[in-house]
Amino acid sequence: MFDPLSDPSDTPEQRQIRQTLRAFFEREAPISRIADLDATETYPAEILDGMAELGLWGIAIDEDHGGSPADARTRCIVIEEIQRAGACLAYAYVPTALFCAEAIGRFGTGDQQRAHLPALAAGRLRMAMALSEPDCGSDLMGLATRAIPDGDGFVIRGQKIFTTGADAADVILTLVRTTPGASPRRALTFVLIPRRDPRVAVQPLRKLAGQATHTCEVFFDDVRLGPEAIVGEVDAGAAIVMDLLDADRVYTAAQSLGTAQGAFDLARRYALERRQFGTEIINHQAVGHMLADMAIALEGARALTRLAADRLDAGLPCHAESAVAKIAASETATQCALHGMQILGGYSYMVEYGMERYHREAKVQEIFGGTNQILRNVLVRELGGGRSSPQAPASGAMTSPA
Repeated sequence: MFDPLSDPSDTPEQRQIRQTLRAFFEREAPISRIADLDATETYPAEILDGMAELGLWGIAIDEDHGGSPADARTRCIVIEEIQRAGACLAYAYVPTALFCAEAIGRFGTGDQQRAHLPALAAGRLRMAMALSEPDCGSDLMGLATRAIPDGDGFVIRGQKIFTTGADAADVILTLVRTTPGASPRRALTFVLIPRRDPRVAVQPLRKLAGQATHTCEVFFDDVRLGPEAIVGEVDAGAAIVMDLLDADRVYTAAQSLGTAQGAFDLARRYALERRQFGTEIINHQAVGHMLADMAIALEGARALTRLAADRLDAGLPCHAESAVAKIAASETATQCALHGMQILGGYSYMVEYGMERYHREAKVQEIFGGTNQILRNVLVRELGGGRSSPQAPASGAMTSPA
């Protein structure tokens, strides 16, 4: 118990994957290296390349396109270990390897799959997902970026925000409005936009955590696209979002588990080594109880995340379960980071100890992937409420740190 490295509920292969990743990141991405990358806002390309050598970029891609597909529970293990090492790594990895790869693999044309999936699986191609806009976050159906008909293609005009990794991406998977005046759920379309198109401008934003992978504003100034850029069908973008939404929330829960586990591991190790008043501080009730509370919350959040992942793997409905997992895990991450700061005391503010990074990385997980308030609305509807009021949106800036 409390040690996922030897969790008996995982298969031997899953335990081996976690142990391999833990060893890799402790060697290649120690606290000091992630701190330096974030401080200098240096894209973690070498670590990401090492992840490619481990085959991590192909876990959502079929073998025919060079991938090494993994089930949802295994994907959660991978995501958790990446996030535990550093949010900047997860911010570079998750949008490309999961959301974008899934969107193209499940809804893209054969030509799009052949052009993008092998390069994604090999870690050679980077993608970003452009969903949120300055005036459109949780209400994703209200986005305003336009795709204006132009022959058999479109001209894209508008602005996106919180597009993580856009400046390092080769392609930006972008949700646009194609049919003005239509129902929002029948007016949106996904398109693939080359980031190096001269009519695309990318501006990194200053942010609190994960700075090595920039979160960006993206401006589209009459970008011309042919029909080959459309992912899925015209006006079917909302359906694609909703189809991918539950899995995205489960993966956000896994990111939160990584933050929570990292904070717990640091706090526990410190409490076992630090001596005050003649004994290790874990023996002081105030400290011991905080660690116990962290462990309880972690076990519960991990169980809920596994439940949701298992339902995804079984093809069962997972709308409520994914929302519950995301809420529980993200709030556990915040709790564990706060307790970790208290346990380390003054040392928690020192960059070399790493706890301050988990503290900075935790809170945003309650915001992206659908805010926890929006997801509680989802649960109210699952409980039978909300039938006499407008349906609250439940999308949010998925996997994009605010």
